Amino acid sequence: MGAAMTIRLSTALAALSALVVLAAIPALAQEAPAGPSWTGAYVGAGLGAGHLSTDQYSPPQLSYGGYAAADYAGWHPYGSIQGGLDLQLGSTVLGLKLQHAVTNSDGDSFMKVDELVSSNAVALTSLSARAGYLFQPQLLGYVSASVVAGQFNYASVDERWGLVDDSLDATRTGWGIGAGVEYRVTENVSMFTEYTYVRFETGSATFDYGSAYPSNWTYEYTHDLGTVQAGLNFRF
Repeated sequence: MGAAMTIRLSTALAALSALVVLAAIPALAQEAPAGPSWTGAYVGAGLGAGHLSTDQYSPPQLSYGGYAAADYAGWHPYGSIQGGLDLQLGSTVLGLKLQHAVTNSDGDSFMKVDELVSSNAVALTSLSARAGYLFQPQLLGYVSASVVAGQFNYASVDERWGLVDDSLDATRTGWGIGAGVEYRVTENVSMFTEYTYVRFETGSATFDYGSAYPSNWTYEYTHDLGTVQAGLNFRF
């Protein structure tokens, strides 16, 4: 990881910490509502759907100028596992969560003459901080901010002549914001539903076409991902 990326990650984590501290200030003067305590650790799992939008650009190369290759999008199912820590301060709940989500769906694609070009966010790992308010002792509403690492797959296939066939993986870093609700069904089990929007940094991918002409081609990708998920947390 480069120095610039490290600085950006450190800045984002510092901003998340500041958000947590600011959210805690009004809670210190509030009396904790009667009901189960939200302080503690949890693990959980969820299912959801994500809408991935891709802006694909071809930068200047060989004798060609730069051009917008395509804009395309699609829905994908995701399954996730997560773990976290919460701290209750009166009617405010602060927390950190680590989540990993995967999909096995096909990538979104567009046709460039005879070449089918596709992309997909196959796995997502996020670290998020949240600040929430207890509307009832069992009902928590919250907002969140996150740092996200997305594992993307890119493919290029010549469906007519079979001269081009390459696939590669790349990691993209993004920043997310979200909102959700969580309800305590029992002392140790809670249900949650959450929406998260993630904007990934623009990154390039170069396909190797071997003996074909051109022998390689580079695209730049910018991705936006909106996910809706629901699941269960088990608290201890």
